[in-house]
Amino acid sequence: MKKSNLIISVVAVLIMTLVLSAVLVSRWSKFTSRPTIGEAQPQTVEQTSQTRAADFDYSGLGNKLSSISGMKISADLLKNLDEDMLTSLSEEANDSLLTGEDWHRITGYTLNALVDKYETKLSRDMGNNGKDSFVLGFTGDINFTETGYVMTHAKNMPNSVLDCIDETFQDEMRAADIMLINNEFPYTDRGAPTPGKKYTFRADPDSVKYLNDMGVDLVSLANNHAYDYGYESFVDTISTLKGADIPYVGAGMNIDEASAPVSFLINGYKVSFLACVGVESPIKTPVAAKLTEGVMGSYDDGEMMTAAVREAKKTADYVIAYPHWGIENTTVLTNAQIVNSKKYIDAGADAVVGGHPHVLQGIEFYNGAPVIYSLGNFWFNTRNQPTMLLKLEIGKEGMKTIIVPGTQAYSETHYMADASARRNLYNKIISWSPRNAISIDDSGVVTEK
Repeated sequence: MKKSNLIISVVAVLIMTLVLSAVLVSRWSKFTSRPTIGEAQPQTVEQTSQTRAADFDYSGLGNKLSSISGMKISADLLKNLDEDMLTSLSEEANDSLLTGEDWHRITGYTLNALVDKYETKLSRDMGNNGKDSFVLGFTGDINFTETGYVMTHAKNMPNSVLDCIDETFQDEMRAADIMLINNEFPYTDRGAPTPGKKYTFRADPDSVKYLNDMGVDLVSLANNHAYDYGYESFVDTISTLKGADIPYVGAGMNIDEASAPVSFLINGYKVSFLACVGVESPIKTPVAAKLTEGVMGSYDDGEMMTAAVREAKKTADYVIAYPHWGIENTTVLTNAQIVNSKKYIDAGADAVVGGHPHVLQGIEFYNGAPVIYSLGNFWFNTRNQPTMLLKLEIGKEGMKTIIVPGTQAYSETHYMADASARRNLYNKIISWSPRNAISIDDSGVVTEK
């Protein structure tokens, strides 16, 4: 073989060897390489997690976690979690009881919220607000009745109700992660006034749109006006609220519905609300029974509500009791308000927020839980009187109680802009409170002395 031909052959072999080596290295790297931080993933995170966790012992971990927590945790629930979460749960289950906050730290949800989200699916998921706290908002009585009262004024305004509640309050209502109001009337154009009642209300069902406009997420029907125009008004109200996609609490077509909590998921926590009424004759506003419609009553010394709170707390991180109680037009508390609030908190309520008296009343803390005895009227009648929007801000440091003060006057509700007027109102609320055992700072934050 000529020397030149030999050289050409050797070069060709070397080139083929280099090409083959490059191909093999490229293919091998697809199976062995792991991207560094910032590099593109070869699969989506979800695909990778599913691949890595394919052989995970879901049933075994579920059984272990169920035994520790006392709640049924299925393999199907755990399959919604990624490998890092599963590994952390498995490791920490060997060392501790895994509190609700442990679950939240590992998965982004407490155990109560996680079970609800993926298994029972009973709660409305409000998502995550991107903050390290969330706000529950409350107002007192609202009245959309067509004749007399505040709607007469609203009908003469360009934007009706929205021109009667100022922007500060509307902004606060919309900003609350969960906003509850007392729906002190039925939505209906049917029925007849309940015999023997001095005041009966009813509103055009179309007025429910104002609740959506104001950011209301939940209404209480546990009041003494839910049945003002009889059975027709009661069922029309339920139908109207369902049509507007607004949940209601404290009433239903039987006692199971009326005493059931309405729950929300927010920032990975589960919050449940319960409402009851214990004023006026239960004959005029029927209390629900096994086979009949009505409200959840508290005419039994609050025992039904206490039992409902205790049951709700088994599967909720926070339980809020919203009773309709007390005597109208006085700041003096009844024995039932004082005693029952403590029953509800002992049963597991994290806050008690009351209404019905049509005026503001005092505030106290019991075992660290706030009791706001009456929010008064928010937008209800033509009186000139103070009002408030209550905010319960829940974060890492616990629950903060905040008053947003205002005035209902001349059929409109406005924020109390004057600092001296706000201070005067705060001092009055302190004076109305049992033992004057609260403080309210200039920003409206209420604390226990």
